[in-house]
Amino acid sequence: MVRKRKNLPKKCSTKGYTGGDDEDRISELPDDILVVILSLLSVKGAASTSILCSRWINLWKHTNSLDFDGNAALYKTARLKKELQFNEMRKYVRWVDSIIQSHKSHTIQKLRIQFFLTKKDADTLTKWFEYAFSRQVPSLEIDLSPPNFIYFGNPYLNYVFPQEFTTSATCFDLKHLKALSLKFVTVTREAIEFFLNNCPFLEKFIVHHTKSMSKLEICGSSLALKHLELCYFFGLDSVRISAPNLTSLTIRVFSELILENVPMLDELRVGCGYSDFSVKKLLPAYSACISQLKSLTLILNNLKGSTDLCKFPEMPKLKKLVIAYCSVGEDSLLPLTSLIRASTRLQEFVLKLDWYQLSRSYREIETSVRFPHEHLKVVKFFGYYGRSSDYEFVRYFIDNCVVLERLIIDPHCVPYAPHDPITPTKLAKEVTAMECTKRQLESQVPAHIELVIIP
Repeated sequence: MVRKRKNLPKKCSTKGYTGGDDEDRISELPDDILVVILSLLSVKGAASTSILCSRWINLWKHTNSLDFDGNAALYKTARLKKELQFNEMRKYVRWVDSIIQSHKSHTIQKLRIQFFLTKKDADTLTKWFEYAFSRQVPSLEIDLSPPNFIYFGNPYLNYVFPQEFTTSATCFDLKHLKALSLKFVTVTREAIEFFLNNCPFLEKFIVHHTKSMSKLEICGSSLALKHLELCYFFGLDSVRISAPNLTSLTIRVFSELILENVPMLDELRVGCGYSDFSVKKLLPAYSACISQLKSLTLILNNLKGSTDLCKFPEMPKLKKLVIAYCSVGEDSLLPLTSLIRASTRLQEFVLKLDWYQLSRSYREIETSVRFPHEHLKVVKFFGYYGRSSDYEFVRYFIDNCVVLERLIIDPHCVPYAPHDPITPTKLAKEVTAMECTKRQLESQVPAHIELVIIP
């Protein structure tokens, strides 16, 4: 049954339209309030209100937030041939350009660009940076992530942040910048130092997928930095961080990590296995914040035969532990329980299992170590495949968690890239994983534990 739309009044009145169920109270609000409301929407959502009536035609042009969300187009682009991907890129560029040219506000609070663009679009991207800096934007996000994994790990396609912006002759005042995110944008060490030195109120700094440096230092007693992400710095050997206000750190792909003067750091995410870095190398840096951590995420590779996890010292304040693990074959997951036992006040545990080269065998279930966990209430297992190692790992929590309330199982493949299409092979694996999950766990989980299997 198709529901008919009621006819809207042809003209909005500042006094409001009074007509029973169709009463228009939104139009009673002053323009300033309406602009604030529209600023909460994406650019497309805000611009679409211009068709309501004459009063709304230009309201969206005064919003203080420009969110050019290209997520839906990126999802479609991931399934297109290269020439069609190029057409989508051009459409996105024309759309952003047209909005920027018609926008009336002299300052904006947020600018977000999200679409796959490369160094071929250098002139356009540089122009967008200039626009953001000239509008004294406090929050700037440039996310040029590719639509699928084919382009991941290839920073040579990246747009390069212009060197001329980092010279003393630049005419832009960046003192308003509080949050800066650059993904798939190549930045030099000089560029990073430029932002740290010229943005005294910068609290959030994110850089993903870049190159062009071997050592990096982010140090300063006056840094306002609270949230820092450095991910996939190809060729980066050493990172030294000294930031007294830092509360959250995410860092991946490096050989040496030095943490100094981080008294506020309580959330740490570290990759330990995709480069020369390892759990063994993490431990010395870890000592600078171990006693204060409340949340820890570790990205681990194959740990077969490794004893490094057993050397983790006690984490007395840790409440949440997340492990992203790339397993091969039927590797046992029980070595990961060493980290759980070291977290004496842990309340939530999350495992994200990569399905790379997984195989299912029917070996005997190992007997896990008996160790009561008196605070662990929630366990989440993403990527449950139904292997013996998967089941025995879940069994560990059932047998040892005294106050466990929820066990959440997701038998789906964790995608490498957010827009990766699900192939028929992956889909078949997920169907099998779902069948194994129900068969193995539904009758084994006690009634006092809520079992949630994500469909």
